[in-house]
Amino acid sequence: MKPHSINIFAKYIALMFVTFLIFGCAKNSKPIEYYMLDASVGISSNESLELDKGPLIGLGPIRLPEYLDRPQMVVAVSENKYKLIESHRWAEKLDQNISLALFRALPGQLGTDRMIRYPWPQRPGVDYQIKIDILELNIDPTGQSRLVAQWSIKSKDKTLLNKRSSFIAKASTTDVDKMVQAQSECLTKLGQEIVSNLKPLLK
Repeated sequence: MKPHSINIFAKYIALMFVTFLIFGCAKNSKPIEYYMLDASVGISSNESLELDKGPLIGLGPIRLPEYLDRPQMVVAVSENKYKLIESHRWAEKLDQNISLALFRALPGQLGTDRMIRYPWPQRPGVDYQIKIDILELNIDPTGQSRLVAQWSIKSKDKTLLNKRSSFIAKASTTDVDKMVQAQSECLTKLGQEIVSNLKPLLK
């Protein structure tokens, strides 16, 4: 076989190999599905919003541990071992998702639209600030959703409340829709606890 023919044949084989790899990976890879959390599960607020009245509430910052600060969902497989679910991911950064879910849910329960999300302009300053550190937000090996958060309410430079809250909800070890629903239930409970402590301060 002539050198020129050998070169063409080698290129053909290489092209076929690359094509096989591409189609093989595409066939075996699962499509990625995206999810958003909700903080108003089972809540129907009858509060009428006071528009542009009352104290200004700042929501945030909301901070996550590094193991949660990623697009993939995190599931605990043992007490000290976690796995990432590559084909199921958050539709946006998890801290922003939590912030948005609470921002949508809290005003209706508080009866005011005077809420802004972190970061906000230096002026005008907020009257009350809700800071949240998410310590745990995952599915445990028994299929329970677990949320642990350290949160505080501040007014100006004074901390009015500093509290750690824990919530659990029945989820699943295999059904991701049920996992997200349970995590949303936990986030809803956190929002309700924040409201019950903040609302008396707004009167």
